[in-house]
Order: sequence, then C-alpha cells, then structure tokens
Amino acid sequence: MRPEISPRDTSRRISWLLLAAGVCLHLTTALLGEGGAAFRLGLCAWSLAPYALLAWMLRRRGAGIALMAGALLMLLLDTIAWWSVFIAPSHSTDALNLLAAPLWNLVCIAPLSLAIEAWLARKRAAIV
Repeated sequence: MRPEISPRDTSRRISWLLLAAGVCLHLTTALLGEGGAAFRLGLCAWSLAPYALLAWMLRRRGAGIALMAGALLMLLLDTIAWWSVFIAPSHSTDALNLLAAPLWNLVCIAPLSLAIEAWLARKRAAIV
C-alpha cells in the first residue's frame, strides 16, 4: 500500500526544489561570471538573501502554497533577469538587473509570501 502524500508535503518538496534551482542559478552566475572575487561573492550573497529568508521560513513553519508561490515568483524573476543579462541583452544597463532582481525579491516578493503564509496559517488554525 502506498503511503499518502499530503498536499503540504508536496508543496514543501516543490518549494525546496524551486529554492535549490534559484541557488544553483546564482552560484553559477557567481562562479562563472566576470569581475573580481569580492564583487562576485557580494553579488552571490545579495542574490541568495531572499532565498535564505524563504528557506528559513520553510524550515521553521513548514510549507504552504504561499511559500511555494513566492519561491516560484523569485525564481521566475531571477531567470528573466539572468536571460536579459547573459542571453539576450538589449541595453547597456541590462546588467543592473542582476542587482535589481534580488532587491525586488527581498523587498516585495519574499515579505509578501511570508505575510500571506502567516495569514493562511492563522485561518487554518481558526478553522481547526
């Protein structure tokens, strides 16, 4: 007999997979990118900060649909920024996307997903 997998377990696994994909994207950028080692290390730390925030919350509270959606949105924004810088640059200032995308992730997407997850957790607790 197969053990049942709850939706929470599924969203937790998907969230970890999305966070791992984002970490791999940023480590690849830092390790294979141009510039001095200090700049690449700082860029890597700056880029990984929103992922670390979501990973901390995922570890602390467990998974939910809001954390999974936040991880997906962060990965999507970072992938678009990476594409616009390394694959199809159209302007000389496209490299600034590597600095702006983590800012949006850290200031908008991560806190919003954490707030929605906390709100959903309170709603679930009130129902039970």
